[in-house]
Amino acid sequence: MKREKPNFIIVGSGISGPSLALFLKRAGYGVRLMESYSRPAEDIGGALQISPNGMKVIRELGLTSEMLEIGTVSDEMIFRNHTGRILAMIPNGSVSQFGESAIVVSRARFHLMLLEAAEKEGIPTEYGKKFSHAEFPLDGGVIAKFEDGSSVEADFLIGADGNHSKVRNFLFPNFPKPEYTGILNAGGFVPSEVIPEKYSKRGPIHFVFGPEGFFGFAACGNTADTSWMWWSNIPSEKELTREEMDSMSNEFWRNKILEIHKGWHDPVERIIQASPVILKGNVHDLRSLPKWGNDKVLLTGDAAHVMSPHTGQGASMALEDSHTLFLLLERANSVPEAFRDFETIRRPRVERIIEESRRNGNRKKKLSPIGCWIRDVFLTLALPSFAKKGQDWMYRYEGIK
Repeated sequence: MKREKPNFIIVGSGISGPSLALFLKRAGYGVRLMESYSRPAEDIGGALQISPNGMKVIRELGLTSEMLEIGTVSDEMIFRNHTGRILAMIPNGSVSQFGESAIVVSRARFHLMLLEAAEKEGIPTEYGKKFSHAEFPLDGGVIAKFEDGSSVEADFLIGADGNHSKVRNFLFPNFPKPEYTGILNAGGFVPSEVIPEKYSKRGPIHFVFGPEGFFGFAACGNTADTSWMWWSNIPSEKELTREEMDSMSNEFWRNKILEIHKGWHDPVERIIQASPVILKGNVHDLRSLPKWGNDKVLLTGDAAHVMSPHTGQGASMALEDSHTLFLLLERANSVPEAFRDFETIRRPRVERIIEESRRNGNRKKKLSPIGCWIRDVFLTLALPSFAKKGQDWMYRYEGIK
């Protein structure tokens, strides 16, 4: 007699949550998504890159055409200093080398695409469910409790609830917390007409390094009239609370960012001036957790491994997590075995990327004129070689052997 597949509660509907839910539902597992927001978040974050390794998972999900409808294929990365001098130009992966292209996409549109796919598959998603704690009945299973007093019971629980995971805090209250990296992140969107013709080709991602901070911009969408995204990394010793950030007006943030990027090559200042809304946040990472779960609960995505955005791999790591866990569940003798194998397999890769992201972030902090010159020389001479080696291991993802 064929054994019935177990049921999962997934707390969090960002990236790893719905992508894992899609894999599980299609394979016959029971799955429910529980989200703390009161509705699908249509205005979350700025934009992100799904690199070739992440796009392999998107293809496994059957969502490549949907991604091409909402994102820009990115084929090149161009590095300049603040005067506009080109330091390096490198391919952003390649289909021939890695099997997929990189895609730049609005985080909100990508998030909604995954949720719409989950809805089409009949996966229940409940909103306004802020995780409180879990209980473990003697007869097996797990009961997830929420702040509104409701509860849901299943065989296993997945914590996919992001950087400041409530599931992680419940499981491991004394473990390390995400660490502020000394950088504030700001960004936004501008219409295509703001971008000068010189930079209007939609494939490249532009990276600009200056004496203090960093600026990037890229097309975000697949048609000429869709927006471009930008981001600015601002060195800051002080981590700001959400209340402090919200108390500062758009114009305060605009002026702060303009002050850092004053005199930088066109179109940096015009992009900042044209952005109607300034998005902002602290940059965190979590270099290593002693454990990612137990026999009943597992952390995935940012709940397990918070990484700063300086390698553009956060979303792709969440996608890889969902695919790897699904493959392990399909081949393991038990779910706890799959949970243990997941941590063993994924930990070395994600922690290596966390460290690489931190090193990249350190290059964006305040430098002396000599420091800028050394950095520019390093990027010019070494980046093409280092980037190729970095892409070779970051962009290659083959599931599990």
